[in-house]
Order: sequence, then C-alpha cells, then structure tokens
Amino acid sequence: MVLPVLVLVAWVGSNAYLGRLSSIPTPFVQEMPDTDSIQRLLVIAPHCDDEVLATGGLIREVLQRGGQVQIVIVTNGDGSFSGTIAEFRKLYPSANDYIHAGSIRQRESLNALAALGVASDDALFLSYPDRGTMRLWEQYWDNSRPYRSPYTKAAQSPYQRTYNPRAVYSGHSLVTDLEAVLRTFDPDTVIAPHPADVHPDHWATGAFTALAIAAQNRTPRPRLLLYLVHRADYPVPRGYVPFAPLLPPARLVNGNTVWGRFTLADESVEQKGVALNAYKSQMPLLGNFLRSFIRQNELFCEPLPQSAPRLSSGQTITPDPSDWQTLDASPVLPVAEDSAHDSTSQELGAGADFVALYAARTETELWISARLRGTSNPLLSYTCLVRAVNGAEVARSRILYPPKLGARPKTEALGPYILARFSLAELGHPHAAVVSFSANYPGGKTIDRIGWVLVNLD
Repeated sequence: MVLPVLVLVAWVGSNAYLGRLSSIPTPFVQEMPDTDSIQRLLVIAPHCDDEVLATGGLIREVLQRGGQVQIVIVTNGDGSFSGTIAEFRKLYPSANDYIHAGSIRQRESLNALAALGVASDDALFLSYPDRGTMRLWEQYWDNSRPYRSPYTKAAQSPYQRTYNPRAVYSGHSLVTDLEAVLRTFDPDTVIAPHPADVHPDHWATGAFTALAIAAQNRTPRPRLLLYLVHRADYPVPRGYVPFAPLLPPARLVNGNTVWGRFTLADESVEQKGVALNAYKSQMPLLGNFLRSFIRQNELFCEPLPQSAPRLSSGQTITPDPSDWQTLDASPVLPVAEDSAHDSTSQELGAGADFVALYAARTETELWISARLRGTSNPLLSYTCLVRAVNGAEVARSRILYPPKLGARPKTEALGPYILARFSLAELGHPHAAVVSFSANYPGGKTIDRIGWVLVNLD
C-alpha cells in the first residue's frame, strides 16, 4: 500500500515541478505596440470573469479615451461541480442548481463590467455549455446532433439572457454566432484565449475565434491579440501583488508570436480590483488566483501571420519538412512551436511531446507535419484536426493514426515527424484553415497538443 502512494506522490510532485519550470517568466517583454490606437475592442471570454482577468484594465482605458468595447462571454461557467456544491451546499447539485449558478455568474459579470464603464447592452452572453466547447470543436459540429451538457442537461441555452436563443449546442452554431458579432460590431482589435492555455474551454474559444475571423475573408482582418489564464503556476508569483509585472512563461516565447505588455495606470489597477471583487461566487475557492491578475500590466500575445507555401510538382511524399521543395526554393518554417517537457507524461514519452508544426500545400493537398521531441510511438494515437474556411463555409476533416503493432509507413511517420495529408477539394478549396495535432493514449486521453494555429492558404 505504501509503494503505490509513494508513486502517486512522486508523479504529482514531478508534474508540479515540471510545470513550474515551464512557467518561469521571461523579463524581456516590451510594451505592446499600437494599443493606444484601439477604437473598437472586442473581447472574447470563455467564462464569466475571464474578460476582467485578462483585459479589465485595457477595457477601462479604451473606454476612457472614447473608444467602444463589446464583450462576448461564451459560457456562463455553469459546469463547476465543486463551485456549485460550495455555493448551494448540496453534495449532488441538480440541473436547476447549475443553471441558477450560471445566472448568478452572468449578473456578476455585468456588475464587474459596469465597474469598468461597460454598459450592460455591450455584454453578450452566448450561453454555450461550460466544459463543453472543446467537444463542440472536436465532435459536435452539426446542428442535427447537438451536445447536451451533463450539468444543466440542456442542448441549447436555458437562460433568458442569451445572444441567440435559437442556437443549439453545436460547433456550427457557435462559430456562426461569433461571425455575426464580428459583422455587427466590426472591431479593429479582437482579444481571445491563447492556444497554450490548458483549460479546454479556453483552447477551444481561441480556436473558434480564429476560425470566425478567417471566415470573414476581409482585408484587413481585425488585429488578433491572445491572452493566457490557465497554465502551470501562471501568473508567477500567485496572489495579490499589484506592484509586480505580469510576464509570459519563457517557453512560450518563440519566433511565431510577439508578447507585449500593456502598462496600466494606477487608477486602472485599482478599478480592476474593484471589478474582480464583483465575482463573489468565485472568491471562496479562487480568490487568490483571481487576485493574481491585479498587476501593473496586462499581457498579450500577437500571433504572426502564417501561410502554407506551395510545393513543387512531383514532390515526394515525406513527413520531413526539410525535404519539402517549395516553388521559390525557400525552406519551410514552423507555423507553430510548442514547449517541451511540460508534464511527466511528456518527459517520459518523447514520442508524445510536440515541438513544432509545419504546413504546406500541393496542387491538390494540404500537408500538415508535426515534429515530436522523439520518434513517434506506434502504441499511441495521433490526430490532426483541420477546420477550413472558404468564404463563410466551414469544412472540417480529421486524420487519425490509431495505435498499431509495428512501424507506420514512411509516408506517414519518419523519425520525429508525423504527416497528415488533406484533400483540398474535400476541404472546399479553402482560403484559410485552423489546424492542430494531438498525441493520445489508446483510451483517448490527450498527452500533448500543438496548435491551434490559423494558416492562410491563398
């Protein structure tokens, strides 16, 4: 009995240690350029509170200089089992309890945003399922087969305050709602979650936002800035330290993105604290974490534009991008990079630890190659997921390499690379795609994921 307990303690401790190492902040962060020119700011938040955690100070300062701000909150945070137990003092909360908790969180967001100067009509609640947006992205796309929340038991919004009450819980509905908001508000800047955020709702909300922006197919696109909330021990240090800077984990600083800080006036720091105190239902369990975002600055990441170069005719099929021959003879560079050694599972399994993602296209196919820290493991499954857009039409495709005995063909896996090839015709000859790659245990649990990343295909 003692040995299994020691093994469990060692596993948890090593995960925490590795997570802490991956979150060591870098001090080399400049001021984010051109934030003073933001006039129409659209903030996309997965849950009630993320909008203030990530952008409360920026919201206030844009409004103070005469700009316009609209807030979109994707879910009402109605899937917190522990939070609902604590709030209603029930061991087994009912569906109505979860819905009541979601209504409370809506009111808290309205109160918090009012403290920053946001009018209630400028806060839009989409009311999609908490802890379900990743399922909408990956599995429940079509309106004909909506997702049903295991908490509220609903397949569409049960809330009176809902942006589109007719929408069912599907990926198609969510991206359609986001497209409608983008058309109506016409922002010059959109702020959404970073793909390195480990919370599934945050990851998926960012992916849906990128897809909705790409579906507009207009030039110029609104500027996209990304924020981080959930990643091991981020922010560092934890707790109420308003004089400290908010800095990105060093492993997330790479050549595909630009991190920048937005320094807040003292009054904005103070008012952000007032706004966060409006989330009374969250404070008993998460107060220390929430107050960690009351800092001298807010932090944003701007992804650099990524494109899939055209490959020469007669290109040999190979997973290794260094052997891809482009029309202009330029090397194929990563469209996304990922930090390594982020967990014990990744540390022990180099074949499940992504470090880079590449994209290119032939006349007929889109190629996505993922580079691992080690050789791909035939006992694991690998999934490449593509959501592609041609105008407002969204095509989706998934390539799954299941576990198998023996080596995979060299056209699929070679050394640390694994290749997925998609028919451009089946994708509707898209102008852009949001892509990601994941490594999974045979039972389906994800070990690591790289992306999402928006890739231009024009």
